[in-house]
Amino acid sequence: MVYINGGIVQSKPTEKPKKKTDYEIAMEHLISKKGGTAAEYEDLMNRIAFHETGSEQRMMPDAVQIITNEKGEKVKGGVGRGLFQFEAGEKAGGITAVNRTYREYIDNNLTPPEFLEEAYKQKSLDASKLTAEQQKILFIGNYLQHPKANLKDWREGKVTTPQFWGQFHHAGGASTNYDAFNESQKAYDKQ
Repeated sequence: MVYINGGIVQSKPTEKPKKKTDYEIAMEHLISKKGGTAAEYEDLMNRIAFHETGSEQRMMPDAVQIITNEKGEKVKGGVGRGLFQFEAGEKAGGITAVNRTYREYIDNNLTPPEFLEEAYKQKSLDASKLTAEQQKILFIGNYLQHPKANLKDWREGKVTTPQFWGQFHHAGGASTNYDAFNESQKAYDKQ
């Protein structure tokens, strides 16, 4: 029992501490290595996902890259998948993100989440089959193990968000043409 101001108040039974989600663990790990806040990294991920998913599939975790087929019709059929349009296929961006994330967990004595253990056994990844949080875990791990990208440089303003997207995330090589990205960011800021 707990006594407050002379009165008796029944104490609540002790609640078990809430188990952290895989995403919370990944975010805490990122912050411990690069500093900053979850809100900062969430903003970066949301901005990139907003652009990558496009206006037709805005922020949908199951997004599939829209391409123009031989009839001139826009169809879901490209290799980009999920919020960040990680490319599906052997040696493509999706499985690279898996491999880097898995390595980040192992290198830092963290237990990989079950979905990551399963994805690591594969030769390709269709990110559109993962939850939004699982895709964000891959984003975090991918950039913690990326050979050139440094999230601390982004956080400290040494690399802008368009530069981070263009130099390290844009498929097909580094891009310095940020026009489309900047246009999507204007829409993002208006929401």
